Amino acid sequence: MSYKLSITAPTGKVFEDTVDSIAVIGTEGGFEVFSKHMPLISTLKPGRVRVRRAGRETAYEITSGILEVDLEHNVTLLADQATAV
Repeated sequence: MSYKLSITAPTGKVFEDTVDSIAVIGTEGGFEVFSKHMPLISTLKPGRVRVRRAGRETAYEITSGILEVDLEHNVTLLADQATAV
Protein backbone atom coordinates (compact mmCIF):
# COMPACT_ATOMS: atom_id res chain seq x y z
CA MET A 1 0.00 0.00 0.00
CA SER A 2 1.11 3.56 -0.55
CA TYR A 3 0.39 7.06 0.70
CA LYS A 4 0.95 10.66 -0.36
CA LEU A 5 4.27 12.25 0.64
CA SER A 6 5.20 15.91 0.29
CA ILE A 7 8.70 17.25 1.04
CA THR A 8 8.87 21.04 1.12
CA ALA A 9 11.72 23.49 1.78
CA PRO A 10 11.62 27.30 1.89
CA THR A 11 12.57 27.32 -1.81
CA GLY A 12 9.47 25.25 -2.71
CA LYS A 13 8.35 21.64 -3.19
CA VAL A 14 11.23 19.18 -3.37
CA PHE A 15 9.14 16.03 -3.79
CA GLU A 16 5.46 15.12 -4.04
CA ASP A 17 4.12 11.70 -5.02
CA THR A 18 2.71 8.49 -3.59
CA VAL A 19 5.31 6.34 -1.84
CA ASP A 20 5.66 3.02 -0.02
CA SER A 21 7.75 4.35 2.88
CA ILE A 22 9.99 7.12 4.16
CA ALA A 23 12.89 6.67 6.61
CA VAL A 24 14.06 9.65 8.68
CA ILE A 25 16.16 10.49 11.73
CA GLY A 26 13.97 11.98 14.43
CA THR A 27 15.39 13.76 17.46
CA GLU A 28 14.55 10.64 19.48
CA GLY A 29 16.03 8.22 16.91
CA GLY A 30 15.51 6.88 13.42
CA PHE A 31 12.15 5.55 12.24
CA GLU A 32 10.29 4.58 9.10
CA VAL A 33 6.74 5.50 8.11
CA PHE A 34 4.69 2.92 6.20
CA SER A 35 1.11 3.01 4.93
CA LYS A 36 -1.56 3.50 7.63
CA HIS A 37 1.00 4.79 10.16
CA MET A 38 -0.57 6.34 13.25
CA PRO A 39 -0.75 10.15 13.24
CA LEU A 40 2.33 11.84 14.67
CA ILE A 41 4.49 14.93 14.58
CA SER A 42 8.27 14.64 15.00
CA THR A 43 11.19 17.01 14.79
CA LEU A 44 14.00 15.76 12.58
CA LYS A 45 17.78 15.82 12.91
CA PRO A 46 20.08 16.66 10.01
CA GLY A 47 20.74 13.64 7.83
CA ARG A 48 19.55 11.45 5.02
CA VAL A 49 15.88 10.89 4.23
CA ARG A 50 15.17 7.71 2.23
CA VAL A 51 12.00 7.54 0.13
CA ARG A 52 10.89 4.20 -1.32
CA ARG A 53 8.35 3.78 -4.10
CA ALA A 54 7.77 1.05 -6.66
CA GLY A 55 10.89 -0.83 -5.57
CA ARG A 56 13.18 2.18 -6.01
CA GLU A 57 14.82 4.42 -3.43
CA THR A 58 15.46 8.16 -3.63
CA ALA A 59 17.50 10.00 -1.00
CA TYR A 60 17.55 13.60 0.22
CA GLU A 61 19.85 15.35 2.67
CA ILE A 62 18.09 17.69 5.09
CA THR A 63 19.54 20.11 7.63
CA SER A 64 16.57 19.74 10.01
CA GLY A 65 12.82 19.71 9.82
CA ILE A 66 9.43 18.51 10.99
CA LEU A 67 7.52 15.43 9.82
CA GLU A 68 3.76 15.05 10.21
CA VAL A 69 1.55 12.02 9.57
CA ASP A 70 -2.03 13.31 9.41
CA LEU A 71 -5.33 11.56 10.18
CA GLU A 72 -5.65 10.44 6.53
CA HIS A 73 -2.14 8.87 6.81
CA ASN A 74 -0.58 11.39 4.40
CA VAL A 75 2.93 12.55 5.27
CA THR A 76 4.35 16.08 5.11
CA LEU A 77 8.02 16.81 5.70
CA LEU A 78 8.95 20.49 6.15
CA ALA A 79 12.72 20.87 5.86
CA ASP A 80 14.98 23.88 6.47
CA GLN A 81 16.96 22.67 3.44
CA ALA A 82 16.52 19.55 1.29
CA THR A 83 18.84 18.41 -1.48
CA ALA A 84 18.49 15.31 -3.66
CA VAL A 85 21.46 12.96 -3.23
